Amino acid sequence: MIILNIKGSIHRKEKNNRMKILFCIALFPIALISYAQDNQLAKKEKKAGWILLFDGKSLDGWRVAGDSVMYPDAGWSVEDNCLKVEWREGNRNRNIITQSEFADFEFSIEWKLAPAANSGIIYHWGDEFTEAPLCIGPEYQIIDDLGWPAPLSEDHFTGVDYEMHVELKNKKLNPVGEFNVSKIIFHKGHVEHWLNGKKIVEFDTWTPDWYARLGKSKWATSSCYGENKSGAFLLQNYRNCKLWFKNIKVRPL
Repeated sequence: MIILNIKGSIHRKEKNNRMKILFCIALFPIALISYAQDNQLAKKEKKAGWILLFDGKSLDGWRVAGDSVMYPDAGWSVEDNCLKVEWREGNRNRNIITQSEFADFEFSIEWKLAPAANSGIIYHWGDEFTEAPLCIGPEYQIIDDLGWPAPLSEDHFTGVDYEMHVELKNKKLNPVGEFNVSKIIFHKGHVEHWLNGKKIVEFDTWTPDWYARLGKSKWATSSCYGENKSGAFLLQNYRNCKLWFKNIKVRPL
């Protein structure tokens, strides 16, 4: 009788284990659906109003800055589901911008760079083909902090508001060849730059302090730097650069 009870207990445990395994297998597809793959939005992101700006397959939704079309020799292509930029001598090597424009937003992008690469993300960009006035916007700097061939001033490191705000806090930059996640939040003139889950720069636009910084920057003589209240996102193709971008998305606020 004791032996039979032990056998019965073993059988029940085996049955329970099989049921647990089957339950996990049944949940696996649901888990895959809950977490978005590269260049796709999860259901909760769609519900929250996120918009995908790069589909991982084409340059749809983008054009060169200063023109209404994309140039085949602008230096941009799709490689391994990433938006790749590579400067090549003899090409036109142009910056590209989104065809859509945004005012207040939360913007997110993943990127990795080759050694000694340099780029940046400009927001509220305006040119001859945007609804926003012709004007350059603030820039989230992207550069090889350690491998750039010349010394960098404090307002040129990754994550700064280029030549304007340099108070980098909690900065954690992944090594060259690994992806980083950058986020920009712009809401009613208040701006935050994030890197790999940490807020590293924070400032307010159009304040006395902001104009004082502008007067000391390379745009001191510009008639409209940073004055646009809306505009496109611009990705830079800088001389001799090579970078990869993915999971580019924005949530209007």
